[in-house]
Amino acid sequence: MRSIALLLACSIVCGALPSTAIAEPLTPVRFQQILATAKAYAADRTLIFYCIRDEPGMLPFNYLVIHTETQAALDKLKAVGSEARQNAELVEAVMANVRYPAAGASDAAMDAECKSRNVKQSYFTFSGPLITPLDKRPPFDILK
Repeated sequence: MRSIALLLACSIVCGALPSTAIAEPLTPVRFQQILATAKAYAADRTLIFYCIRDEPGMLPFNYLVIHTETQAALDKLKAVGSEARQNAELVEAVMANVRYPAAGASDAAMDAECKSRNVKQSYFTFSGPLITPLDKRPPFDILK
Protein backbone atom coordinates (compact mmCIF):
# COMPACT_ATOMS: atom_id res chain seq x y z
CA MET A 1 0.00 0.00 0.00
CA ARG A 2 2.81 2.35 0.89
CA SER A 3 4.54 1.68 -2.46
CA ILE A 4 1.31 2.48 -4.31
CA ALA A 5 1.01 5.79 -2.47
CA LEU A 6 4.66 6.56 -3.21
CA LEU A 7 4.17 5.70 -6.89
CA LEU A 8 1.06 7.88 -7.04
CA ALA A 9 2.87 10.81 -5.38
CA CYS A 10 5.79 10.50 -7.81
CA SER A 11 3.49 10.42 -10.82
CA ILE A 12 1.70 13.55 -9.59
CA VAL A 13 4.98 15.39 -9.03
CA CYS A 14 6.40 14.27 -12.38
CA GLY A 15 3.21 15.25 -14.15
CA ALA A 16 3.39 18.72 -12.61
CA LEU A 17 6.93 19.34 -13.85
CA PRO A 18 7.30 20.94 -17.25
CA SER A 19 8.47 18.58 -19.90
CA THR A 20 11.73 19.41 -21.59
CA ALA A 21 11.46 19.48 -25.35
CA ILE A 22 14.18 17.62 -27.15
CA ALA A 23 15.66 19.41 -30.11
CA GLU A 24 15.67 17.66 -33.45
CA PRO A 25 19.19 16.72 -34.56
CA LEU A 26 20.78 18.80 -37.31
CA THR A 27 21.06 16.17 -40.01
CA PRO A 28 22.08 16.94 -43.61
CA VAL A 29 18.44 16.49 -44.67
CA ARG A 30 17.22 18.81 -41.92
CA PHE A 31 19.83 21.40 -42.89
CA GLN A 32 18.67 21.31 -46.53
CA GLN A 33 15.12 21.92 -45.27
CA ILE A 34 16.43 24.87 -43.27
CA LEU A 35 18.07 26.36 -46.37
CA ALA A 36 14.90 25.85 -48.42
CA THR A 37 12.91 27.62 -45.69
CA ALA A 38 15.41 30.49 -45.65
CA LYS A 39 15.04 30.92 -49.41
CA ALA A 40 11.23 30.84 -49.17
CA TYR A 41 11.43 33.42 -46.38
CA ALA A 42 13.61 35.61 -48.62
CA ALA A 43 11.03 35.34 -51.43
CA ASP A 44 8.26 36.33 -49.01
CA ARG A 45 10.27 39.31 -47.76
CA THR A 46 11.02 40.35 -51.34
CA LEU A 47 7.29 40.40 -52.07
CA ILE A 48 6.53 42.30 -48.87
CA PHE A 49 9.23 44.88 -49.56
CA TYR A 50 7.90 45.36 -53.08
CA CYS A 51 4.32 45.73 -51.84
CA ILE A 52 5.23 48.35 -49.23
CA ARG A 53 7.81 50.14 -51.40
CA ASP A 54 5.78 53.36 -51.44
CA GLU A 55 5.41 53.57 -47.67
CA PRO A 56 7.58 56.48 -46.47
CA GLY A 57 10.41 55.66 -44.09
CA MET A 58 10.09 51.87 -44.28
CA LEU A 59 13.42 51.02 -45.92
CA PRO A 60 15.56 51.19 -42.75
CA PHE A 61 13.03 49.01 -40.95
CA ASN A 62 13.10 46.49 -43.80
CA TYR A 63 16.84 46.08 -43.28
CA LEU A 64 16.33 45.79 -39.53
CA VAL A 65 13.67 43.09 -39.94
CA ILE A 66 15.96 41.00 -42.14
CA HIS A 67 18.82 41.41 -39.69
CA THR A 68 16.91 40.56 -36.51
CA GLU A 69 14.92 37.68 -37.99
CA THR A 70 18.00 36.13 -39.59
CA GLN A 71 19.88 36.50 -36.30
CA ALA A 72 17.09 34.76 -34.37
CA ALA A 73 17.17 31.84 -36.84
CA LEU A 74 20.97 31.75 -36.64
CA ASP A 75 20.80 31.60 -32.85
CA LYS A 76 18.50 28.57 -33.06
CA LEU A 77 20.80 26.90 -35.56
CA LYS A 78 23.83 27.47 -33.34
CA ALA A 79 21.95 26.10 -30.33
CA VAL A 80 21.66 22.72 -32.04
CA GLY A 81 25.36 22.57 -32.85
CA SER A 82 25.68 24.02 -36.32
CA GLU A 83 29.10 24.51 -37.84
CA ALA A 84 30.44 27.89 -38.99
CA ARG A 85 29.91 26.91 -42.64
CA GLN A 86 26.26 26.05 -41.98
CA ASN A 87 25.77 29.38 -40.24
CA ALA A 88 27.26 31.20 -43.21
CA GLU A 89 25.09 29.22 -45.65
CA LEU A 90 21.96 30.18 -43.73
CA VAL A 91 22.84 33.87 -43.87
CA GLU A 92 23.72 33.55 -47.55
CA ALA A 93 20.39 31.82 -48.32
CA VAL A 94 18.56 34.86 -46.96
CA MET A 95 20.82 37.72 -48.01
CA ALA A 96 21.50 36.48 -51.55
CA ASN A 97 17.78 36.02 -52.21
CA VAL A 98 16.09 39.05 -50.66
CA ARG A 99 15.49 41.76 -53.23
CA TYR A 100 14.74 45.40 -52.49
CA PRO A 101 12.76 47.27 -55.15
CA ALA A 102 14.30 50.26 -56.85
CA ALA A 103 12.63 53.60 -56.34
CA GLY A 104 9.59 53.84 -58.59
CA ALA A 105 9.68 50.13 -59.41
CA SER A 106 6.64 48.76 -61.18
CA ASP A 107 5.90 45.13 -61.96
CA ALA A 108 2.37 44.09 -63.00
CA ALA A 109 2.79 40.48 -61.84
CA MET A 110 4.05 41.53 -58.41
CA ASP A 111 1.34 44.19 -58.13
CA ALA A 112 -1.25 41.48 -58.78
CA GLU A 113 0.32 39.20 -56.18
CA CYS A 114 0.38 42.05 -53.63
CA LYS A 115 -3.31 42.51 -54.16
CA SER A 116 -4.33 38.84 -54.30
CA ARG A 117 -2.39 37.97 -51.13
CA ASN A 118 -3.41 41.17 -49.35
CA VAL A 119 0.22 41.75 -48.43
CA LYS A 120 0.05 45.31 -47.11
CA GLN A 121 -2.76 44.58 -44.70
CA SER A 122 -1.11 41.34 -43.53
CA TYR A 123 2.16 43.14 -42.96
CA PHE A 124 0.78 46.08 -41.04
CA THR A 125 -1.58 43.93 -38.94
CA PHE A 126 1.03 41.22 -38.29
CA SER A 127 -1.26 38.50 -39.61
CA GLY A 128 -0.96 35.63 -42.00
CA PRO A 129 1.78 33.16 -42.89
CA LEU A 130 3.58 35.55 -45.23
CA ILE A 131 4.93 37.64 -42.36
CA THR A 132 5.98 34.73 -40.14
CA PRO A 133 9.55 35.35 -38.93
CA LEU A 134 12.18 32.91 -40.19
CA ASP A 135 12.84 31.36 -36.79
CA LYS A 136 9.12 30.57 -36.33
CA ARG A 137 8.78 28.65 -39.61
CA PRO A 138 9.25 24.90 -39.93
CA PRO A 139 11.78 23.38 -39.37
CA PHE A 140 13.15 26.22 -37.17
CA ASP A 141 10.07 25.94 -34.98
CA ILE A 142 11.24 22.56 -33.69
CA LEU A 143 14.84 23.64 -33.06
CA LYS A 144 15.47 24.65 -29.46
